[in-house]
Amino acid sequence: MDAETLKVLIAVVGASASFCWGVWTWRTARRDQLRALREEGERKAEARRIEATRPFLEKQLELYAEAARVCARIASAHDHGDAVARFWELYWGELALVENREVEAGMVLFGQALQYMPENRSELRHRALELAAACRASLARSWGVDAWVAPDLASERGAPPRRA
Repeated sequence: MDAETLKVLIAVVGASASFCWGVWTWRTARRDQLRALREEGERKAEARRIEATRPFLEKQLELYAEAARVCARIASAHDHGDAVARFWELYWGELALVENREVEAGMVLFGQALQYMPENRSELRHRALELAAACRASLARSWGVDAWVAPDLASERGAPPRRA
């Protein structure tokens, strides 16, 4: 092989290597760009989902708080006024829009205790606490915040370390 052929061969190999390197870097950059676009799209979709879910979550929180408050009022006072009527309104109406199965079961159990043992404050208090716990668990899942089921977590985050 003469020197001229060797120069041409080296030029061809060099050009081919440069071309392959260019294609590889372009594909790598394009893959990274597509990944970044996909991740940005997922973040935007998640933000839209959260924004679309917000009215439901706020209504769920409002109605769960009211249900817990109404049940506590019925369970703790002999003179509970219109709380019983409001309980049944929540039971048959608004709460059914946002409750999960556990909260529904808690409302059913409280309603049964209210119907069949209306003067048994101990049973009513027990059912009211169970309902409140079911509401907390449901809110933890809905909002994705563990502090609903473990309130100490909310106060411990960002708090200075405890002294021994």
